[in-house]
Amino acid sequence: MGGTWRAVMLGLAVAGMALVWLANELVRRAGDDRDTVFLAVAAAGLGVLALWWVFSRLVRHFRDLERLASDLAALRHRSDLPADWQARPDEVGRVAAALAELLHRERRSGGGGGRLATVAAALEEPVLVLSDLGRITLLNPAAARLFGPGVAVGVDVYDVLDRPELFRAIERARAAGQPVSATLHGPGGAELPSQVVDFGLQAGVALVFPFHPAAQPLLPARLSAAAPAAAPVIGADEPLAALPMVALSVDLAEGRVVGVGTVRLSGARVFRTVSLDVPVNPGEPAPGSARPFAAAWPVIAEALHHAVVVGVDVDAALAALRMEMERAGLPPMEEPPALDLRRLAVALDAASAGKDLMALAAHFGVVPHPDGPHALLTAELAAALLRRLDERGVRTLGAARVLAGGATPALPSG
Repeated sequence: MGGTWRAVMLGLAVAGMALVWLANELVRRAGDDRDTVFLAVAAAGLGVLALWWVFSRLVRHFRDLERLASDLAALRHRSDLPADWQARPDEVGRVAAALAELLHRERRSGGGGGRLATVAAALEEPVLVLSDLGRITLLNPAAARLFGPGVAVGVDVYDVLDRPELFRAIERARAAGQPVSATLHGPGGAELPSQVVDFGLQAGVALVFPFHPAAQPLLPARLSAAAPAAAPVIGADEPLAALPMVALSVDLAEGRVVGVGTVRLSGARVFRTVSLDVPVNPGEPAPGSARPFAAAWPVIAEALHHAVVVGVDVDAALAALRMEMERAGLPPMEEPPALDLRRLAVALDAASAGKDLMALAAHFGVVPHPDGPHALLTAELAAALLRRLDERGVRTLGAARVLAGGATPALPSG
C-alpha cells in the first residue's frame, strides 16, 4: 500500500505503545487507590478502542483505493465505472464521481481516438496506430494506399513489418520518451523510413512514414525471418531490474502445439506492444488457416532471441516447442536461459503451491485483462514476482535461480 500506509501504521503503533505506557504509569502512581486504577485502565481501553476504530477505517479506505485503481485500469475494457462507486458519500466516492464525469465529457467530445483519426486522415504521410498487443487500430488513407488492401484494422502489424526491427524501435522510443527515427522493412524487404511514437506502457504506438507512397502499393506478405545470430551469453550476475525477458505461453491440443504467445519484459516493465500471438496448424494447412509450425517457427525464434524465457511450467513449454521442431524436421534450437514462475512463486509464498496461472496471478495481486492472452497474464505475473524478489533483496538472475531451485512446485490437478 505504499509509503503513506507504512507511515500511518507506524504512527498508530507509536500511539498504541504510548497509551500502554501512560496507563502503566498511572497504575503505578495510583498505588492502592482502586478508583484511580480503574479510571486509568478504562481510559487506556477506550484509547485502544479508538485506535482500533481508526485502524479499521484506514484499512477499508486503502482497500477501496486499490479497488478503485483496478476498476480504472479496467475502463479500457468497459464503458464506465461500476455504479456503486458514484453513489458513495465519502471522499473515494467523490473521486470516482469526478473521474466518471471526466470520462463522460471525453466521450461527448469524441474522445482522443476520434481526434487522432481526424488528424491522421488529414495527413498526406502514411500513419499506422497500433494497439498495445500489436494489432492495427487505425490507418489513414495514405497508409492504406502504401500497404495495399491486405492491411486493415485488426491485422497483426508483425505480418507486415519486420518484428525485431520494430521491437527495437519501440523500446528506443519508450526509453527516450520521444519519437525516434527507424528504418523498418516491409513485405519483400522494402525499406520504410519511419518515425516511431510510443504512447506509453499499455497505450499503443504510432508509426509515421514521412514520404508520399508511390502509386504501386507494397504487396502485403508474411516475412520469412532468417535464423537469428547467436545471442550474447546472459550470465548469473545479470541484474533482474534491466534483464531482457520474454513471457512464453504455449497452447496444446492433444499433445500438439496449436498456438504460441510471447510478451517482452525489461525487468519488471511489461512491453505489451512488443508481443506475439501465433496460431499454429498442427496438421496440413488449408488456405487462410493458421500456419504450420515450420512456417511459424522463425518469428517465434526471433521473439525468444536474447532473452530469459519465463513462464509457468516453462520447461514443459520449451519441451513442447522442441518436440514440434523435431516433427517439422527443423534443426534443434539453442537452449535459452529460463526461469520457472511456478517454482519462483512457491519459493516466495508456499501458499501459492498447486495453483494454475489464473490463480497464481490472483494470489499475487495481478488483475487479468478480460480479453488479454495468457502470455500477457504470464508477463504481468512475472513482473509482480520480480517486485517481490526486489523487496527480499534478490536482485540477480543467479540469485533468483537459486531461490527457485529450492522450491518444489506443486502442479495443479487435472
